[in-house]
Amino acid sequence: MRQFEGVGKIPAQRNHADDAADGRRRAGQAGSGTGQTAGGTGQTAGGSPEGRFLASAGKPMSRLISDLKERCAAALARVRGATAALDHAISVASERRVHHRGGDRPWLLRLTIPLAAAAEALTAFVAMEVLVSTAGLAFGLAVMTALVGAGTACMIANRRLHRLAVPTSARAVEVAFVAALTLLRFVSLNVQSSDALAALGGAALAALISAVALLAIEEVVVETDTFGVFLSRVWVWSRRRQSARTRSQLASCQARLDATGGKFEQHFLDFLLKTEGFPLAEAQQRARALRTAICADQIGQAAGSDS
Repeated sequence: MRQFEGVGKIPAQRNHADDAADGRRRAGQAGSGTGQTAGGTGQTAGGSPEGRFLASAGKPMSRLISDLKERCAAALARVRGATAALDHAISVASERRVHHRGGDRPWLLRLTIPLAAAAEALTAFVAMEVLVSTAGLAFGLAVMTALVGAGTACMIANRRLHRLAVPTSARAVEVAFVAALTLLRFVSLNVQSSDALAALGGAALAALISAVALLAIEEVVVETDTFGVFLSRVWVWSRRRQSARTRSQLASCQARLDATGGKFEQHFLDFLLKTEGFPLAEAQQRARALRTAICADQIGQAAGSDS
């Protein structure tokens, strides 16, 4: 009985050992399968065509696109600043133009006022030359006379700018001023020349020059812009040029970004067709989508601002 009992126990122990070995083999196979599945999942997750292209052949061009996007953003900011400055300059110029009382002829015409005053002083010097003993004193009196005449013309012009009637007394003073200078010129020329007719003609010519100079000063003051209006117009012109320059820079940057985006799309399309083996239609769609994701937003902002 003991012999048979021992023989019966040996197969049972072997069966238990076989079961344990089978369990270990199943566990090993399961672990190996799990590792293979995890490895395959890792390859699938990190192996998209876009990621592989951006990590290899498309990396330099993607960096260039990022740099161009930064430049376009900076150019866009400059365009907005220049546009705001231009709008402000236009508003200031419009406000000054509304409050301007005179004409709209260029302010640079007022540079003729010193010329007219110089002509008045020169003809007055002829009149003062015989009244004083020195030429320096005659020159000083001539300058003072020219300033008085120009001041009288400016005061009359100021009344006209205020839409006020010019009093007759002001015109009478102006006529008397020209007449007195004409008489003094005649006396001076008559002393210097023996021909009275020549002295009379010279005095008449000097009187005409003096009258035209005073009238020219008055009309220039009335019909031209003030210096503030002129300065605001120059400011608007400068701001408009600056705005045009910044828009040109933005357009150039946008064109470079467009061209680089097109090259990037073409290179990715070649990568999908030659390396990945994608069909043409799907490769074109994926290449277009990647280009849009990388640079189409910046292009859209730039185009919207430029328009």
